Amino acid sequence: MKNIYTVLITLITLNFTINSKLAAQGSQTIKVGYKFSEGYSKIQFNGKYGFINKRGELAIPCVFDYTSDFSNNFAIVRYQDKYGVISINGSQVVDFDYDYIEAFSNDRALFKKDGKFGFLNIAGKEIIPATYSFATSYSENVASVEKNGKFGIINLEGKEIINPEYDFIGNFIDGIAVIKKGNKYGYVKSSGEILIQPEYEMATTFSKNKALAKLNGKYGIISKQNQKITQFEYESINILNDGSAIYSKDGVFGLISKKGKVINGTYEYIQDAEGGFVSFMENKKWGLMDTKGNRLTETKYDAISGFSDGLAYVKQNNKFGYINIRGEVKVPVVYDEASDFSFGLAAVKFRNSYFYINAKAKEKLEITVDYLSKDEIKVKNLENHNQQNTLITSTGL
Repeated sequence: MKNIYTVLITLITLNFTINSKLAAQGSQTIKVGYKFSEGYSKIQFNGKYGFINKRGELAIPCVFDYTSDFSNNFAIVRYQDKYGVISINGSQVVDFDYDYIEAFSNDRALFKKDGKFGFLNIAGKEIIPATYSFATSYSENVASVEKNGKFGIINLEGKEIINPEYDFIGNFIDGIAVIKKGNKYGYVKSSGEILIQPEYEMATTFSKNKALAKLNGKYGIISKQNQKITQFEYESINILNDGSAIYSKDGVFGLISKKGKVINGTYEYIQDAEGGFVSFMENKKWGLMDTKGNRLTETKYDAISGFSDGLAYVKQNNKFGYINIRGEVKVPVVYDEASDFSFGLAAVKFRNSYFYINAKAKEKLEITVDYLSKDEIKVKNLENHNQQNTLITSTGL
């Protein structure tokens, strides 16, 4: 499931909470396990965010109340109640003047200020003033904006290319966006030409010539030519990146092939494992299969994540490990917590320590807290024993 940020990777966190034994210091909290993006991973200490690099060094101090991942060398940060932008070297690019900022897309960042929306360029200049009651980020060099209760489309210079006449317009993908007029949904081209008249009770963005639509209270899949790829008879449908889909009907789950053929339909639950694979539940246990319905593992796990860097974490008997796309265990199921791999590393917990490991289970970084002494955490590089440990403290924040 994606959000409106066009970031390189999806934020996945582990909530690793550590309580100090010193009553005078109270409860100290550390959150690690954020994915690496552009060589940096967020780390949170006592409610403040900063970044460490892949060597375990504290690259940007834990001073922010919120931060996004780095994308295209920028991160959106919040200090107290206002948002700004920092570059990958930690310098401030945009002052903390905004109620909200989204990630840059097409060299524009959507911002909200004094209840109105506008756009910044990468130099931090308000290139399109905050005059809109709502707007979406740029996609394919256009953005959806709301004026006087109606939505239209503007280009990178702010010129209207579709007049505000719709009740909603989504982001453009491959030159097509969802529109809403009255209570019905359809599709429009970026030229303003209607592709499919608003006739559906709900509709999603097209992907690989397929979109999910709702008609008479049931879901089905349509093409860009408005042809029915499936009948409208399903309680839910999730179209996957490879063009196949997961459906639910009459309380059970099954698969739909890329060509619309229904395959299988007896599972308690199916969810996307990404990369052309799904995890499925039978008798309260999880297994792995491809989107053609071929099983790759037995149903023996308590949980299976999606794949990242070719590995998915699994939970069995309250312990975590990792399997590959053939269902083979590549990292032993011995950890107390686990997260997705990104840039070759994944964060795991073992007893009272937290580690970043590689795909061969080799420990690269260790994160620990001294319960009985200072209010600080230690990040140790396990590959470079000559490197001084990083100390991250909340003192003075």
